Amino acid sequence: MAGSTPVLVYSWWFGLIMARYHQHGKTCRGFVVQHRALFFLIICQVLGFALPTHAAPSAGVKVVFLSPDTSRFWHMVGGFMQAVADDLEIDLTIYTDQDRNRFSYRDLLNKVLEQPDRPDYIVFMCKEKVTHDMLTRVGEAGIKVFTFNTSVPEEELAKTGQPREKLPHWIGHLSPDNRAAGATLATELFKRYQQKTGNQANMLVGLSGSRDSSAAIHRNEGLRNMLEGQGSIDHQLLFADWDQEEARLKVERLIARYPALDLIWNASDGMALGAIDAARATGRKPGEDLMVGGLDWEQRALDEIGEGRMALSLGRHFMGGGLALLLIHDYHTGYDFAGQGGVSMNYSLAIADRDNLGGVREVMDPANWDETDFRQFSKHYTEALRGDTATASELLDDFMGALSPGFQR
Repeated sequence: MAGSTPVLVYSWWFGLIMARYHQHGKTCRGFVVQHRALFFLIICQVLGFALPTHAAPSAGVKVVFLSPDTSRFWHMVGGFMQAVADDLEIDLTIYTDQDRNRFSYRDLLNKVLEQPDRPDYIVFMCKEKVTHDMLTRVGEAGIKVFTFNTSVPEEELAKTGQPREKLPHWIGHLSPDNRAAGATLATELFKRYQQKTGNQANMLVGLSGSRDSSAAIHRNEGLRNMLEGQGSIDHQLLFADWDQEEARLKVERLIARYPALDLIWNASDGMALGAIDAARATGRKPGEDLMVGGLDWEQRALDEIGEGRMALSLGRHFMGGGLALLLIHDYHTGYDFAGQGGVSMNYSLAIADRDNLGGVREVMDPANWDETDFRQFSKHYTEALRGDTATASELLDDFMGALSPGFQR
């Protein structure tokens, strides 16, 4: 298939072809809401009422998600979105950008807009120098749009404004706090190195993603802000374009040049895995004389954490697309999310390390996605939530609590 041809992905991972198991009231916002929902279910059973498996106002909601690439992370994002969409009865179609750049991403949107059967909503991430153009084109087509995962590039903010400000069809935005994530990752690496070795770290290397990614830019800013308060420490920040092999090659050269390297900060787990491979090949012992950390909660990264070679990974943003669908669904059925932290929302990432690895694996298990009924988080389906003003971080906490009861961040 040609690289520019959009690929439709209707489901992902093994559990997503299984029958859905509806478990109403399993987990709601807090103890009170949980038990109110349970009480409601009992009354329904006593009086012979059936809970709706389909509500007319939400029927036929069509959403297109433009996935920016074919990486493991974005497959996971799409798989989780499909699980949420199935429960909320959203007709979700996923198109994947095979060429992985901002211009091919815009071209992918144009191909969707050229189709006669258009969706009600389009979900995409913000990319440098094309975001305003993409938002405008969606509006001209009469379609609503929700952006997520990366912040609007700063040079385009003057044109775009905030959602619903200059572009009324742009209903909302959701992204992780990448600056805080970059700073947290660095802080944790310093702390864990000192705990392990009893010494202060003296040399840090950072591996960033692509130069036109706002996620990479903001994570870098978080790293730099943290280092400014760290005093005199040698550090160097390089770009490895999110690529594991490129990261491996660069770290091999860096270790030869800087044998006293103590910390490797990575803007993604893929690059962290490349760094670990390079360190081991050059005789270093990641997890003992060298601390490595990343972001994304990739499966192999979790394995490396379990083996003690990787200190930590920050993640849970794979659930951001699923949360966006929940917000879109409630908005579509008359329950606007604007009162839950505004139309542009940030959320915090969570640490995965050896202490909570089992819980993280439960959160990431597609079988658990299947067994969790995400209608319990919807104001459309769960009346007890309609006065709730949960933030994006709190909603993701609720997702994680349902997927792994008792999960500890």
